[in-house]
Parts: sequence; structure tokens; C-alpha cells
Amino acid sequence: MDKHKKSYTITEMFEIAEPILKATSDAICAIDEKGNRIYANALYETMLKRGNTELVADSKDIYIAGNKKATVVVYHDISEVNRLRRELDKLNQKLRKVETKITFRDIIGKNKALQKVISTAKVAAGTPATIMIRGESGTGKEIFANAIHNASPRRNEKFVKINCSSIPEELLESELFGYKEGAFTGAQRGGKRGLFYEANHGTLFLDEIGDVSARMQVKLLRTLQEKEIMPIGSTEAISINVRIICATNKPLEAMLESGEFREDLYYRLNVFPLAIPPLRERKEDIADVSRYIINKYNDFYERNVQNIDANVIKELQKRDWPGNVRELENVLSRALINLDPDEVNLTSEDVRAAIGEKTELKKQTIEDKLDDFPLQINEAIKMTELHCIKRALNRCDGDKNRAAVDLGIPVRTLYYKCKKLGL
Repeated sequence: MDKHKKSYTITEMFEIAEPILKATSDAICAIDEKGNRIYANALYETMLKRGNTELVADSKDIYIAGNKKATVVVYHDISEVNRLRRELDKLNQKLRKVETKITFRDIIGKNKALQKVISTAKVAAGTPATIMIRGESGTGKEIFANAIHNASPRRNEKFVKINCSSIPEELLESELFGYKEGAFTGAQRGGKRGLFYEANHGTLFLDEIGDVSARMQVKLLRTLQEKEIMPIGSTEAISINVRIICATNKPLEAMLESGEFREDLYYRLNVFPLAIPPLRERKEDIADVSRYIINKYNDFYERNVQNIDANVIKELQKRDWPGNVRELENVLSRALINLDPDEVNLTSEDVRAAIGEKTELKKQTIEDKLDDFPLQINEAIKMTELHCIKRALNRCDGDKNRAAVDLGIPVRTLYYKCKKLGL
């Protein structure tokens, strides 16, 4: 060992290393064994002056001849990293809102009939049984189908949906079963996978199943029986494992009698029936449903409604809502759009403004019709009966038992009157 080699103090060592320490992008300080600061670079001094800095510190002890002489602390400013992380969290939160899977918690209402349907649907979700959802337009049949899928063992597989009434018959077959390349003029190169194939191991939701043609009913029946599909232009069947949920607001039982719907397909689809009650039969749920809708659309329309006046609920409960929850959603959406962005209260005046034109038109139409009524009492009664029975049958999807209850007459009387009036 060189006896003439100079021995440096810890302070001198930091003075020698200062050009290197100054060049770093981190704040650095050193503390001796007594806790006194013996060195700090310029970035450390700047860091102390910033009150909103978010820091992470790494420390390392320095030993000389086996004795601890100092501790070097390196501070990393992670303010920008945390800001970016918070921005990413906000984006992820918005993305989760878009991608959130619908569950039974999204079906709002304490009505006993609705809760019974939910309980039954939860039981059905755990089975592979085909489910038939019945209900008027706007009652939430698709929401139920989503919730059932996401509560089922297939929840991690695809949920594929198609509205059978929105696609022309000549295209529906290719949409459902797919086709081979060159199967017909205009077929895309490479062919196309049908929705049954896309939903393999998952769930296929056939909405408006009552609008399917007789020819397509045969194809569907074969698929359900054989558990295989035959793409257009193919000679080879493809095995599939698909859970079917279907929905309709059509009177299928009446369509069976008239031959519009195949009986064998009906029993294949109606394994586990669910009937969703209309909103007019569960008006006690309107308050909770309205709050849910307001919370849902506050962000969408950039509004900040926090309170709903009690008179609003009373106003909403006066209506029969033939369009059910969908109609209520539309009315509340219009009310939100018409509000000032800073408004926090939704009033009955806001709701009346959203439905006012429609209400006035309805009142005027009824008055005009009353003026057109015949003066003969018997004829007026006949017209009134005809109108009431038609309205009840439409509301009950052709179910005469339910219609008779709504009309307050025995079902036998309803059948007699329908025959007499030619319904």
C-alpha cells in the first residue's frame, strides 16, 4: 500500500465528484453519520422550492474502512409520471363505462313481479337452457339477455345479438349461417362466418324472433335440433355449441293457431320463458328508474343534475308509458338536453316541456274523436268497446287472459265480444 497516497474526507470526496453529480437529472443530497447535510446539488435546491413535487427517494450508505460515513439520497421527481397515470386512470374509467358488462344490478326496480322475473332469470342463467323473453317494446328484453349471459358459465365468451326484423329475409340466412366464397353473386372473397359461428361457445341473442319467415324457421329448427350449421354454398355441416336467448313482443300463441309460427320451433325456443312486466304495471319503480337514467346521461349530455323534484315523479307516474322504459328514457333525455349545463335540479316544468307537445296533440285528438262519435248510444258503446278491446289486446300482446283482467271482464266474455266484433 502506498503510504504517500492521500486520504480524503467524505466531504472532500463529494467535492471531487461534484461535476459528475451536477450532470445528473436527479436531485441528490448526502448526510453524514450525525445527520448533517454535507452535500446537495442544484436540482435538490430547486426541488425544495417546489411545494407540489411528488418524489421517490433511494438511499445508499457509504462505508470507509468498515465505518459508516454518510448516506446518499437520490430523489426522483415522479410528478409528471403520476399526472400521466391519473390521466390514464380517467381514460380507463371512461373506457370501463363503455365496456361495462350489463348485470342484473343494471335492472332497476323493486316491483314484486319484476323481482320474481329477475330471480327466475338468475336461475336460468346457470343452465344451458334456451330462454324466451317476452315483453312489450321498450321493457328491456336485451338488457335481460345481456345480464343472463354475463351471469352464465359462458360469461367469458362472446355475446352476439341480431334483430331478426331489421334484416331482409334474403340477407338474414347469410348473416346467421355464413357462406362459402362464390356462393352467390356479390359474396365477399374468402366467404363469411355467420353469427352462429361467431357465437360458438357463447350466447346468440335472437331479438324479434316472431318476425322470422316460415322458411327461416325451418333452418333455425334444424340448427337447434342438430346443433350444427350449414353455410350457404357449403356441403359440410359445422358443429356448434351456442346458447340461444330469443325475445319477442309478438303474440306467438295466436301465431301458432294461424300457422304463422311453427309449433315445433316454438317449443324448442320456449324452454325457459320469462315475461317482463310493462312499466305501467310497476309505477312504484319510476322514481328509481328515473334517477338511474339521469345519472347515466349526466356525463353523456354534460349536465350536472343532482336532484329530482318530488313533483317530477308524480308527473311521470301519471302516464301509462306505452313505450315503457325506452320512452321514459327519451323524455328524460330531452329534459336534460334542454337544461342549462349548470342546472342541478330537474323540475316538473322541465319534464312537461319535454312531453308538452305530445300531450297537447293527444288531448286535441281525443276531443276531435269525441265530436265524431255517433249520437246513437248503442253505436257509441260499440265503438268504445271496439277501441278498448283493441287497446287491451295490443298492450297484452294478444294474450286474452291478461287483456280480460285489464278490461275488468271475464275471459269468456272477452272471447264472445271479440267474435261479435270480428276481432
